[in-house]
Amino acid sequence: ETGDPAFWSSTLSIWDNLVNRKLYVTGGIGSGETSEGFGGDYSLPSQSAYCESCSSCGMIFFQHNLNLATRSAMYADLYETTLYNALLGAVDLPAKHFTYTNSLDSSEGRYLWHTCPCCVGNIPRTLLMLPTWMYSKSGDELYVNLFVGSTINVGKVAGLDVQVVQSTNYPWDGKVTMTVNPASESHFAIHIRSPRRQVSTLYTATPDSDGILSMSVNGQAVDVQPDADGYVVINRTWKPGDQIMFEVPIKVQQIRATDKIVSTRGRVALARGPLIYNIESVDQNVDKPLDDKSELLTDWKPDMLEGIMAIHGRFADGSTLLAIPNYARLNRGGRSLVWMKQ
Repeated sequence: ETGDPAFWSSTLSIWDNLVNRKLYVTGGIGSGETSEGFGGDYSLPSQSAYCESCSSCGMIFFQHNLNLATRSAMYADLYETTLYNALLGAVDLPAKHFTYTNSLDSSEGRYLWHTCPCCVGNIPRTLLMLPTWMYSKSGDELYVNLFVGSTINVGKVAGLDVQVVQSTNYPWDGKVTMTVNPASESHFAIHIRSPRRQVSTLYTATPDSDGILSMSVNGQAVDVQPDADGYVVINRTWKPGDQIMFEVPIKVQQIRATDKIVSTRGRVALARGPLIYNIESVDQNVDKPLDDKSELLTDWKPDMLEGIMAIHGRFADGSTLLAIPNYARLNRGGRSLVWMKQ
């Protein structure tokens, strides 16, 4: 914003250190050695992780501002991870209680209030800003950064108000229908984020689940190759009622961290789409190792935790594994764990 190259260089240096040396797989930050701060590079303990809820809010604001400054989709990839996991995982399902810190191996309860009440206001204000995280604009360009069922009016794209209606069951599946309703026929470009699940070099996820599988505008196929900034760009004259339909891959992935992180050596985490998954002691013994050859399947459970897509597999001893989304963690008591033994 200032145009100061020294300030910009320092910002990118801080970002690189944060994302590639000090970022938890949930998108949380702050390892706890210095309370509300950071330890050394690659110091990412699970049980003592601080990951304050306010730092997740700050992480979203930081990545969003970098997205606005550069128009690079990777910053939106990062704040999607933080939003769906670190931040939503701080709040219970009735949305009345919250955690101040968010470790990745936890049995802690949630607070109705806290003597340091920063999170009390920060969490809801960040969630209420969802339209800001979803869309941005620049002149005759509209950027779509998140996929959420919604009807939102985006002001002044190419001089006109544009209503965008998203119909989707994301993140449970990857199909999105987007209806574009400009105030009148108008020419502008729509940039749709092509998801990249692992921006940080700390983590490797398999199988690959990046990109967009297919896309069409009013039934006509569109090239899904993203540009250098990570967006699929559709530049055309838009009329009210025009429809974009696309699908992103939603696969169960196994995530492994670099060996530079001591606490996650010999451990694996599970993900599906933007969601990180946990195993909980109310369902199984969480200290068992995963069977590396176990097939990981999904199952929609409408009556569990207000409706979740669960992941099923097996531990090395043949017993059943059940994993739930991290955002639904610690709603039933017991212990909740992201990184399981392998």
